[in-house]
Amino acid sequence: MELIDVLDENGIFTGQVLSRDEVHQKGLWHRAIVVAIINEKNQILLQQRSFKK
Repeated sequence: MELIDVLDENGIFTGQVLSRDEVHQKGLWHRAIVVAIINEKNQILLQQRSFKK
């Protein structure tokens, strides 16, 4: 189970730590990171985390 720090609308930690599912179900604020790798041919490297996604 992945645990995530919950933030308020200003990006301040609330002290709550909930499961990923619960944070998304409740629509709570949390941090996320997106990384894009582009090669010399302008092709984007994508990561598939799961066959279900």
